Amino acid sequence: MLLEMEELLNVFRATAPNYTALFGKFFCGTFALIIAINFNEQLRYFRTKPERIYGQPQKLLGIFRLPVLSNNQFITAGCMLIVSLMAVALGIAIRPAILVALVCYFIYFNAIRSLAYVQRKTNIAAIVLIILLISPSISNTVESTGTLWEIVLIKIAIAQMYFSAGLHKVTKDSKGWMSGGVLQMHLLENYLWSDSRIGFRLADNKRLCAFLGIATLVFELSFWLIILFPQLTYFYVAAALLFHIGTFLTMRINYLIYLSPVYFVFFTHEAFDLINRLGL
Repeated sequence: MLLEMEELLNVFRATAPNYTALFGKFFCGTFALIIAINFNEQLRYFRTKPERIYGQPQKLLGIFRLPVLSNNQFITAGCMLIVSLMAVALGIAIRPAILVALVCYFIYFNAIRSLAYVQRKTNIAAIVLIILLISPSISNTVESTGTLWEIVLIKIAIAQMYFSAGLHKVTKDSKGWMSGGVLQMHLLENYLWSDSRIGFRLADNKRLCAFLGIATLVFELSFWLIILFPQLTYFYVAAALLFHIGTFLTMRINYLIYLSPVYFVFFTHEAFDLINRLGL
């Protein structure tokens, strides 16, 4: 374990091909595309004035009250968010564009925070933008060398997301998760509004629910191992994709819509090698 920790510390001091710049371009471009695709739907949701039902969104960091937007302001914030993200993807005024995107992110998504597939599911995108903003490598070309600590920090942020979810399950009702009862409850609860017959059938099999409950705890609490043992990355990424596809099919919980661009961090090295082989 000490050897792995030393290797991890060396990564924070090392330089390599500019994986951070490549990741930043792909992440921001994909994130912009996802926002653009869902923009009309999110605008319609905003126009229903969800704060009348769910109340005003929570303060940022529990301190700052973000502005309440008018219809035109919401559209402007969304357009600025998309344009600034695309500017990063195209290599135009990269650092200022990331700063604009970060500000617009909070203003835009704060207005639709209660939307089911938004809620906490976009938080990881803000963390990634902050890491890219402070990165010394982000403004350099992909062909130049860059630091590696940004890539490691993004992976740690993903691991922390899963670990905190697993820790919450353990502290709240670990026996219920291991017995399958809690998963059955969630499946039936979501069936009432999502009408997912797959989830309904799964809830009827307590043994399978118990197995999946234990597997979920093990997966979430041990995801951080990819930081110390990179050779486990593909296994855990495959498990994560199966996990999120499963929750979407059984409970209509869609994390992949905003998490998928972040997951490119696990394939940046391979993408860089492929680009070099193709001569792009």
